[in-house]
Amino acid sequence: MAGVSIAAYCASRLREAGFEAVFNPEAAVTESAAEVVEVSMHDFSPEAAAWLASCGTGEVRNEEGRLLARKGPGTGLSRVFSGRPGVYVLGSLRVGKGTVVMPGVVVEGSAWVGDGCRLGPNCHLRGYVSMGNGCVAGQGVELKNCIIGDGTFIPHLSYAGDSIIGSDVNFGAGTVCSNFRHDGGEHRMMAAGRLEITGRNKLGAVIGDHVRLGASTVVLPGRVVPPGAWTMPGETFTGT
Repeated sequence: MAGVSIAAYCASRLREAGFEAVFNPEAAVTESAAEVVEVSMHDFSPEAAAWLASCGTGEVRNEEGRLLARKGPGTGLSRVFSGRPGVYVLGSLRVGKGTVVMPGVVVEGSAWVGDGCRLGPNCHLRGYVSMGNGCVAGQGVELKNCIIGDGTFIPHLSYAGDSIIGSDVNFGAGTVCSNFRHDGGEHRMMAAGRLEITGRNKLGAVIGDHVRLGASTVVLPGRVVPPGAWTMPGETFTGT
């Protein structure tokens, strides 16, 4: 529904089904509460709540001791906690100390993220993604098969596929590291001053440390951006 958040829509559906939406998982739970279940608003439906109501009694907590689910002796579901809304992991996501995962993050594959990073809101990690410490993959960012060094900021509306990105790199809004030729042919890349066949039809960029890519920069497939390079907004980086 246009103009209505997922959380508000799910809360309205809960009320229609006779349930109460509770948005603070640390809130005190009274003895009279029949059941308490923490779920993701991304996947939640009143039908799922009704199914949970049929489960046995008990309690589940995560490694940090935070309540995930508690079922009392009653038969009716009275309260539903929202978990971290809209975080979807199909595969594995490992994050370091102090890393924040915001709503709308989708992981399809395996992502290893260092300390003090921020993911999201609304970013998409595909394939195998490794990020160093102090990095940002923000709003509308898609990363696919990337290795990223420390302190690199890709804050909004950018794409990088099959790329190696150094440390202290900044992507201006809308920057794209493309990885596919229109004709589907093999990529070539400069190595030791020679243009070499890579044997790959998907190949992004190799970006050195301290690079600054202006807003809406497009880096063509298989290009090497040297350390410390800057591009102007709207530039197409073709290399040498």
